[in-house]
Amino acid sequence: MAGTGSTRRAAVVVALLAVAALVVAGPAGAMHWPNGGGDAGRSGFQPVDEGGLPITFKWQRADHALAPRSSMLTSAGSLADQRSMYATDEGRVVVRRLLTGSQIGGLPDLSAKRSGAFGTGAGNVTPVETSTSAGLGQVFAVFNQGYNPNAAGDPTRFGVELGQVDETAGDLVAAPYRLSATDPCTANCWTDYTINSSPVITPPDGAGNRVLFFLAEKNIPSPDPTNHPELAQSLQTLYRVPIANASSRDAAIGTVTYVADTDANPLSSPTLVWLNDAGGTPTAYVALGTFQGIKTYSVADLTPGPESPAPGSNDGLAAGVRTPSTPVTITGEAPGAPGSGMTTTPAIYAASTDATSTRVHKFTQTGSSQVLDRADSPAVSGEAAVMLATDQVVSSSSTPAGHLFVTTSTNLYSFRTDTLALAAAYSGADLPAGQGFRYTTAAATGQLVAVVTDGGAQLVLDATTLAPVDNELFRPAPDAWAATEAFGQPAVSSRFLQMGSGAGAFVYGMRLASPPTGYWLAASDGGIFAFGDAGFFGSTGNMTLNRPIVGMGTTPTREGYWLVASDGGVFSFGDAVFHGSAGDITLNSPIIAMAPTPSGDGYWMVAADGGVFSFGDAEFFGSTGDLQLNKPIVGIAPTITGLGYWLVASDGGIFAFGDAAFFGSTGGMTLNKPIVGMAANPNGDGYWLVGSDGGIFAFGRSGFYGSTGDITLNKPIITMAASGTGLGYVFTAPDGGVFSFGDVPFLGSTGDMTLNKPIVALAVKP
Repeated sequence: MAGTGSTRRAAVVVALLAVAALVVAGPAGAMHWPNGGGDAGRSGFQPVDEGGLPITFKWQRADHALAPRSSMLTSAGSLADQRSMYATDEGRVVVRRLLTGSQIGGLPDLSAKRSGAFGTGAGNVTPVETSTSAGLGQVFAVFNQGYNPNAAGDPTRFGVELGQVDETAGDLVAAPYRLSATDPCTANCWTDYTINSSPVITPPDGAGNRVLFFLAEKNIPSPDPTNHPELAQSLQTLYRVPIANASSRDAAIGTVTYVADTDANPLSSPTLVWLNDAGGTPTAYVALGTFQGIKTYSVADLTPGPESPAPGSNDGLAAGVRTPSTPVTITGEAPGAPGSGMTTTPAIYAASTDATSTRVHKFTQTGSSQVLDRADSPAVSGEAAVMLATDQVVSSSSTPAGHLFVTTSTNLYSFRTDTLALAAAYSGADLPAGQGFRYTTAAATGQLVAVVTDGGAQLVLDATTLAPVDNELFRPAPDAWAATEAFGQPAVSSRFLQMGSGAGAFVYGMRLASPPTGYWLAASDGGIFAFGDAGFFGSTGNMTLNRPIVGMGTTPTREGYWLVASDGGVFSFGDAVFHGSAGDITLNSPIIAMAPTPSGDGYWMVAADGGVFSFGDAEFFGSTGDLQLNKPIVGIAPTITGLGYWLVASDGGIFAFGDAAFFGSTGGMTLNKPIVGMAANPNGDGYWLVGSDGGIFAFGRSGFYGSTGDITLNKPIITMAASGTGLGYVFTAPDGGVFSFGDVPFLGSTGDMTLNKPIVALAVKP
């Protein structure tokens, strides 16, 4: 949208007379989950086993005025840049930094309404966004706008509008466009339409173009309401909105087309699926839950596609099918999407409901049949929420069973995806009155299910049994209990669990669910040895260094690393960015270690006297540089927030700064060998210390997984690193001998090599 003022506004508006529709083609690579699958809880290119227990509180924005009315949404991109986003009842789009919760931009207000902008009834309207693994994009928000159509004082009427918010700056790129009652348009204008379901957006084609779809409803009163009220009509119109260059601030809207009356359930969000057309060609379709089952429309031109047969009598579909959902691939992509390794979607799941009961349905295609087969579950109690979630993982070679998680006004249920048999239930009778799940949907990750009740209570349950996890493994933030309502779905991405309610936004850290897959060793000349799938991004092995390398740190993506020398010189490789060094500073004591910030936008160095040097976004929280130490400092570890760090001395004395909590030390013990390093538990609730004999001391909630304390070593241990899961750790010695414990696999060592220089540092991936 080049230009400013009216030029920019004209470029972004959704105009029915705009030119040139866009054709969608699929990109290579992963698909961002909010673009398909009907499950906003999967976002940020989330692998299906991304997070595990324990879950620890990270940040909150307990603000009733800015409480989420939509599902939580996460951008893709690096953790340092990822955004947490949601829409409020009053029409604002909130953009925050996922890592810290810091607000981005000025809370752009898309709507002058006081309520109902992102849902006027049982539904909720979650925006879509266009980030990719390469970086941030745009938020496109379809919403309800209330306005007075003329000067005669007629009652407020609704119209549906589209706004654009930039994820990088958090600002409103262009004023939303509204079709007023005076616009020269036909009966299918957006005027008097309302939206109560979420839009969906396609993956980008090679030029970055996408297509947005949404379902809006228009109630047409009877021309003779007294004598013929039955002549009143309700139109559920599916709109196709092409957007050129959709990840850029310069995005532009093309020709808008629509299907005037789809018979869709107005609470059913469109979902992208890939099915065979009548000629057997895999084709992208938009699926809708209707009062007849499932209908699909071609992404390219809205041509009707495969659909389910009309329901028989008393088969439970009379009240309409809710949002369709699909399985996922192991990386979180929608099956059938470009880059997923599959050509079609193996199954479509949806719930249908009336005021008292709910059933789950499975829709499948046989060959190129344009009639979808349907299987039904037994009926369960309560009125279903607008979406369901699944943890079923599929691939081109297998379709194993998983679970469907269905929330209703009374309970949370899980069904098997293969048989649709009821697998488990969580009873709303265990909750305070009125706190079922009529307006909220679960999010699944790994072996866990996260959900917020209608009253705002936050729950994490075992995916198999639906039993709540122990409160020592998940404890909601105290302010979360101030909520009185909630809508939508949590989100899980980058091991962050995001939950929203009327009390505000709440974010928790989850442990990594998968064990490490690689590690690096660094020698004092900066030579790098990579094992497993750890990448080699460069070294200083062929450079003449002023001082030897003493430490290393990796970026959050694990696609780069830093090396630090004893004079504080820093060497950056891969996607590691140079943020400064102490190479030109006269140091009282040599640098002995470094630690990156969680964002990767900075790092700390620590000297043997405990002097701390901060670079980039690393903050200085204190040091022991002016203290008389019993023993020198030998290690540093940051907290999970990046708002603090621990220093450890060779006698195991611990010095905690910022938000780092003291969990214990060996400062008062008689040690067999001196402490040589430490690692923080990635959950933030403890740490490990290691001695030169490989003896391990675990504090807080850090587990003991083994040691070399009773082994005769060829060389003493010189450092350690922890598994990202918190369920293991690894040591190394100067000869590069590697000792792995817990869930850290042994992937190789330099113990049998002749090294130019001794090993001095170790880092684990992920």
